[in-house]
Order: sequence, then C-alpha cells, then structure tokens
Amino acid sequence: MAQTTRTANRTLWIILTVVWIAAGLGSAFLALMSVFMFDAPGSTSSRLTIALFFATVALPIFWFVGAVLPWIFRSKSYAKWLFLLPFVDVTAVVVIVAAISQFCSGNFSCQ
Repeated sequence: MAQTTRTANRTLWIILTVVWIAAGLGSAFLALMSVFMFDAPGSTSSRLTIALFFATVALPIFWFVGAVLPWIFRSKSYAKWLFLLPFVDVTAVVVIVAAISQFCSGNFSCQ
C-alpha cells in the first residue's frame, strides 16, 4: 500500500513538472509580447501597466522555479507546496488586469 502511494505521488510530481514546464514555455511568449503594452501614449507612466509588465515578465520564471524547486527540496515536508509557487504570480497578473479594467477602463495609459 505504501509503495502504491509513493508511486502515485511520484507520477503526479512528474506530470505536474511537465505541465509546469509547458506553461513556462507558453508564458515565455506572453513575456516577449509584454513590451507592446507600452505602445499606448502615456502608458510608460502608468503604475498598473508597469506592474503588469513585471508580473508577466516574471511569469515564466515562476513556472520554471515551481517545476524545479519541489525536486530540489523533495526530502522536506514543504516540497509539495512549492508546486503552488507559480500561482502567486498568476494571481498578481489577474489582480492587476482586474485593476486596469476597473480603474482605467481597460486602457494601459491610465494615470
């Protein structure tokens, strides 16, 4: 029974690692395109746009770190929780996009 649980956990870890690396590769395209947020006049002085830029640039890093750190610290009790690390940045992106939508009417050039 313990061997079955251990095998299932290892399989889940491998699947999560592959999915997280795929998400990191996908979000790298988003990070590359994030510079175009500053095309709108006045967007370079918008704090929300700058925050969204840094959150999207950091997104691939969070996905890759979230895929690697659990394996590095696999002997620690908190290792499985490190898989949730990318969702910190995903939450930040969602909150910033909601703030831009609410306070700036969806425009990146909000003051």
